[in-house]
This record gives sequence, C-alpha cells and structure tokens, in this order.
Amino acid sequence: MAQNRRTLLLFLICSLLLSGLTINAVSSEIGLQTAIQKMRKAKRHIGYSANDVERCITPYIITIVENWNRMPTIYRQEFQSLFQRPDKPGDFSSVQGLPLTFRSIHFRYHYTITGPDAVPAEDISPMNGVPDYVDVCADAFERAYRIEIELMGFKKPLHDFWMQDNGGDEKYDVYFFSGPWGGFTMPEWPDRVLPTAATYVPYFGMNSRIYDIYGKSEGKRFLENTAAHEFFHSIQFAYNVMMPRWFMEATSTWIESIVYDGGLVDDGDDINDPDEIGETDAYNDYSHLLRYWFRHPDLSLDVFDGWHEYGSVIWALYLTQRFGTDIIRQIYQDTTEGSYREMGNFYDVMTNHGTTLAEAFKTFTVWNYFTGSRDDGKHYFNGHRFPPVAVHLDDVHNVYPVFKHFDFQEMPEHFSSRYVVFEPSSDANQNFAIRVDGGDINDPEELSRLRNFGLRGWGAKLIVEKDDGSVDVDEIFTFSRSQEGQKTFQDFGTKIKKITLILINLHPDIQHETDYISYAAGTSPTGKLSTPILSQDANGKVIVRWDLLDLSGIKEIAIVRKRYAPSEDDMDNDNLTPIQALNATDKNGDGIPDGNIEIVGRVPATDTKFEDASIFADIDMSRGNFDATEVRYYYAVVPVNEFGIMGAPSIAADGITPVPPRWLNATWGLLKETSGETILPLPPSPSPILLLPNYPNPFNAETWIPYKLHEPSNVVVDIYSATGELVKKFYIGYKTAGVYADKNKAIYWNGKNEAAENVASGVYFYVIKAGKFRAMRKMYLVK
Repeated sequence: MAQNRRTLLLFLICSLLLSGLTINAVSSEIGLQTAIQKMRKAKRHIGYSANDVERCITPYIITIVENWNRMPTIYRQEFQSLFQRPDKPGDFSSVQGLPLTFRSIHFRYHYTITGPDAVPAEDISPMNGVPDYVDVCADAFERAYRIEIELMGFKKPLHDFWMQDNGGDEKYDVYFFSGPWGGFTMPEWPDRVLPTAATYVPYFGMNSRIYDIYGKSEGKRFLENTAAHEFFHSIQFAYNVMMPRWFMEATSTWIESIVYDGGLVDDGDDINDPDEIGETDAYNDYSHLLRYWFRHPDLSLDVFDGWHEYGSVIWALYLTQRFGTDIIRQIYQDTTEGSYREMGNFYDVMTNHGTTLAEAFKTFTVWNYFTGSRDDGKHYFNGHRFPPVAVHLDDVHNVYPVFKHFDFQEMPEHFSSRYVVFEPSSDANQNFAIRVDGGDINDPEELSRLRNFGLRGWGAKLIVEKDDGSVDVDEIFTFSRSQEGQKTFQDFGTKIKKITLILINLHPDIQHETDYISYAAGTSPTGKLSTPILSQDANGKVIVRWDLLDLSGIKEIAIVRKRYAPSEDDMDNDNLTPIQALNATDKNGDGIPDGNIEIVGRVPATDTKFEDASIFADIDMSRGNFDATEVRYYYAVVPVNEFGIMGAPSIAADGITPVPPRWLNATWGLLKETSGETILPLPPSPSPILLLPNYPNPFNAETWIPYKLHEPSNVVVDIYSATGELVKKFYIGYKTAGVYADKNKAIYWNGKNEAAENVASGVYFYVIKAGKFRAMRKMYLVK
C-alpha cells in the first residue's frame, strides 16, 4: 500500500507539472465540469441500459488528467482513485477483484466470472478454459495490433515494464468490469511532457456486460469495434495525448472500418488487411453516427458534445480516401512536438501533400454533398450508405431576386458550412447571378493569415447540375478585404437545372461577433457605365472618372482595383477581365484567393468620380526588391443593384503607374502642390513630358538623366532612395520644348546628396516634374 501511495504521489506531481506547462496549449474541447459529471456516471456497475452507455470515456479521463492542478481540492480527493488500477482495492469504480488472467501475444487480460463485473462464462469456441467473451476481445486486440502497428506503421503504445504495478508483465493490460461505457484507455503514466505535447503509458478497460446490453451477435461486433477503437487511443498516447480531443475520437472511429471492413477485398483503402467471411463491418455504425453530423453541417468540425465528434469520422474518411491512409499517421507525427491552435497540424500535413488546408476543407464540403441519394460513385467509398447532407427549407429558392443575411449567431460556425439550393423559376431569366458577402477583414494580421494560409473569411463552392446529367464544381473566390464575390451563369433554366451554393466558414477558431455572411441571387442590373479614365492628382490619389450611360437598376457603383507589384509576388500584369472584376482569382490553384484584386470603394449611383487614396497601402515599400516604377494598378467600375448583385463591369483601357503618394508629400522634402492632376506617361501617352533612361545605368560615380518636353515648362528633378527618402533635388528652371539628351543638356548627377556626401550603392528613383505633370524611372548606383 505504501508503494501505491508513492506511485499516486509521483503521478500527481507529474500531473501538476503537465497542467502548469499547458497554459498556452490548445484548450480542451470538453469542459471540466462535463468530464466530472461523465466520470461520476461511469462509476455505476448495475442499473444502466443501452441508452446510458457512452461509446468511449477516454476523452473525459484525459480532461481530468490535464486539468488536475486547476481542480478544487474536493474534486481531487474524489477522483484520486481514478488512477488506481481496477483490480486493486480502492479503485475508482470499486471493482470487486479480477483474479483471472489470460495472455495473448501482446496483451494480458484481467477478468472475473463472478459478481457484478463478471464476463459471460460460456466457453465453447474455442473450448480452451477461457470465456469466449475474453477470446473475442483477445482476437480483436491482436487484430488491431497487427493492422494498426505492423501493417499501417503507427507507433507502438508505450509499455509498462518498468512500473511497479504493471499487471504482471510488460504486456498491455486489458481489464474487464462493468460500467455505463463501452471502453476506455487510461493515460496511466506520463513518459514525456512538453508545453503542448505529452506521451503516456496506457492500459485498457472493456465493459464486461456488453452481451447483456446488446445481445451476443451485436455485442460481439461492438466488442471488436471497441477494441480497435481503444487500441488506437493508446497509439495516440504514444504521439501526443494533447492532440485535439475531437480528432482523437474521430480517427479512433475511423480505424474501426480499417480493422473491420466487412471482409471486403476492395474496401476503399490501401491496407492489405486480412479479410474473413462474416467479418464485422464497421461501416454499419457510420450511417447512425453520421446522421446527426450531416443534419448539422453548420456546426464546427471540432465540436465535442458526446456525439458530433464521432460523426467527424467523415473528416478522417475524406482525408484518407483522398490522400491515402498514411495521412493520419503523418498528422499524428506532426503533433509530437506540439498540438497547435487553428488546425496548425493539419495545415502542415496538407502543405506536404501539395495543397492547403483551406483548399482541402472546401473540397471536403463538396464531397459531403455527394452522399446518400446524391452519391455519384466519385467521392466517398460507401457514400451511398451515408445520410445526405441537410439543406434548410429556407435555403431552397425558386423565386428571385432573393437576399438572405446571417449574423454571428445564425451563420455557420468556424470550419463548417451551409448548403443553399437555387432552382429555376417559372419565368427564369437565363442571366443568373449568385453573390456572397462576408464581414470585412481589415486587421493586417488577419489579412496576412488569409493571404498566406487561406484560413480566414469565407469560401463559396458551387455545384452546378445540368440537364444532361453532368455536374460541374465551380467556386466564387471572395476579395480579401471585403469578402465579396459573384458568379454569373448564362444558361440557368435551360442547360442548368440546379445550382447548390456551399457557404464555407474558413476560420479555424472562434470569430469576432461582428462577422456575418449573406447571399443574393437573381438577374444583374442592366445599367451601363462608360470606360473609366485614370489620372493622379498632386496629392498622390488616383482619380477614376466615368460617365453614366444607363442608370437602370443601379443603386451604387463599386470600384474594383487590381494591383501588379513584383515585390508582392504578383505574376499577372494584364488588365482586369470582367470575371476578375466580380470575384478574386486563384492563379496557383492552392485554394487561397489572390490578394491583388479588391473592391476599394463604393459611391452612389449618380457619382462619376472616385479618389483612391489607398494606393501603395497594399505594398511593403521597405522590401529590398520594391520598385515603384514596376507597380501598376488597373481599375473597373461596376454597377450594383439594391441586393448587392453586380452588373457588367466597365474596365479602364489601361492601367496606371502612379508615384507613391508619400513621395509627393512635404514631409519628405518635396514642394506640395494643392491642385491639378498628374497624368503619368508610363506606358507613354500623350503628355508634355517624356522621361528617358539615365546613362550609364548602372553607374559608378556619375550619370546623366535625359528627358523630352513637348511644350515649355518649369522643370524640377528629385532623386529618392528605395525607402522614399529625398536624396537630391535639381531646380532646372524654365525649359523650352525639345530633347535634352546629350551630356551638355541632360541633368548631371555625381552620386552625392544635398550635403555633398557620397550616397551608398543601391536603387534610386528619379522623378521629373514639368508643370503639373510627372514621370518616374529608376537607376542603379554600384561602387
């Protein structure tokens, strides 16, 4: 008994250490009070029915272990016996002794055939002096070991050889006794503890009365699945017991169908497992477990409520059937150094598979549409056996226009989805637009997470069903900041018989209460705008002007801007297209919208001018490869109706390469002009000034800057460093029209600043001002 007290004391010390180190770890999906209540109920030996049985109480045990240091003393006193093995006096469940044992290759089984914890005593097949109930479990645990360890390559669970109470030897111990649960895996002893990772030595508990609850035939199936499930928990303990609790249950449920697939040779996985006649088919359970999950696709993937986490087996099925069964082991391996917030471990592994978590999750929502009666044989193996994903009656439409808004309380939760169906109306117009609009993302850090990882904002998949039976999958990529996007279809009601919109919340964690999502559908406004004209004023704003040709159906006008900046890794220097003016692009196919196209403003329908003061705000000008002369902005003006549906964009004939506004600001040493607009000649356009390349370039000690005037002007030339600091100013004065190109007429610079000091090697920009017009180029000083 003294040794047991020392063992318990050491366990509690380790638990305190673990709890103290997990302050910054991923918070448990299970509340401590929930775990306490569940474990109190788990103590019952008799008087429970099938409705009282929890499939697995492992996550509740882990929650108590992790929260031990935060539990009030009265709770710790109540639950300290939880860590006593079930065959010892004073254990948590008050088991009245398990005197009998049986050993298989890797396991040792402890049981009794008398009292409330007795297993059925029947010993027929095989007649070996061991109850058949124990034999069934022994075969199931060994089968799980062979498939999960030897065939699939998962880590072996940690053994208990060095422990004082190890059940008699180093084999994995399985204890049979009664309780309102199917099974559990106890994290008995911490082997390795890190801030967000810990490994544990396990032992197992199996309910000894399953036949009494479910009958022998169904009970045997239950025992086999439970053995596969619980043994997988022990494997998880060898990687990291702090991995997301919902994922532990989801994947332990998934492994059941790998170990017991109904004896099918072609079973939808890449594991060469043994197949037997009459083998248990774990898929029979999935339709039941998935019913709640598919009825509520707008619940977060990581919900843990005693039911949803088992339905999240669908996530494991999707991952393994798309990427191969080894992806689960890869995710487990990624957790060994820490379980990260915001699905970080999943993101790491998806990247190794050549995609992103954002793309994978969006495609997951598409797969979920093709289940039940919608199964097309191209997505889930056995998808026809799963329930169909639910569509709210309020989200089935055939009268247009339609607009629907979901606030924070109503919208799909983080990492979840909602399905909306559009069917043609009796007077359907073939020109049919679908628009989505989510809460704006203005925080720079949030924008960075969206643009780098895709894990913010909203996704919008479209399943387009045609009259010839074919199905296309399309997508609306939303603009990064405004989270808006639109797709227009020309054959709705003729070639297209139905469109299903999937609204996908891509935030992997709890969001701000100001977030929302809305959708609208119907015909686009017919109003027209003229081709816009671009210019830049003396304060640095880009001016966009247009004329109103037809105001029909227009409530406001959206101004869409596309950026080309090589320093921001932009690859597309072509003008905006009509499609790009309505939704973002995904040039590299990673499922993350490109961040170079945005709606930068909105004005009333009667306005004909917009001033864009946000140029260069989307560019990091401190980067070493920033070059203002390479930056180009393209613009479109788009009519918008009262439902937010956008009409035909009017796109400026060409882009504009503006001078950075701060280079025109007096705080940078420039003369501030208060009126006039600057028409930039890059590319060349009718203008009174043409700035020519300096020569030589690169240069060492000196260079000449040539230019051409089409009309007389006062000329000023400014030279800036790459960071925008004014280095040198030349007041050239009044010049007549002509070419100033040779060394006698061009502007000479000797590489010195205003203080007559030599400047450093690097990139410099020179800006020429002739009256109210400007032009800019770059040069290289190399010493």
